Amino acid sequence: MEPGKPDFNYLPFKVHNNIVYLAGQLAKENGAVKNIGRVAESITEEEASRQMSLCAKHAFSWLEIAAKNNNSEIESILDLKVYVSCKENYDGISRLADFASNVFIEKLAENGKHPRSVFAVTRLPQNAPVMIDLRAALKLK
Repeated sequence: MEPGKPDFNYLPFKVHNNIVYLAGQLAKENGAVKNIGRVAESITEEEASRQMSLCAKHAFSWLEIAAKNNNSEIESILDLKVYVSCKENYDGISRLADFASNVFIEKLAENGKHPRSVFAVTRLPQNAPVMIDLRAALKLK
């Protein structure tokens, strides 16, 4: 999968001491976030869960690129942060976060399991409903 490229002046990831620091990932499709807005307002939970999975797939693609560029392989996901733009009383942010977590567990099995933090926010970049960022460990081949 071709991951969404940054729209502004920042790196998609940086590797330092075999740790990948990944920038926030939006669910871009053909270079743009589709179906924008807040969950439980203009975005359904079903659409938000689809976008959350897409964020994680983009993130994993960047991790693969980082690993390849550093003659390494992905060792494990160290932590995950999940952001959901939603109505004040929406109580499904952890359910949505599971869609991102599941992608990493499917791809890396036990090494994909991770601690995570989940945040409900008023607005995200490009008015996206969901976003993730993470840190991952690499190991030399």
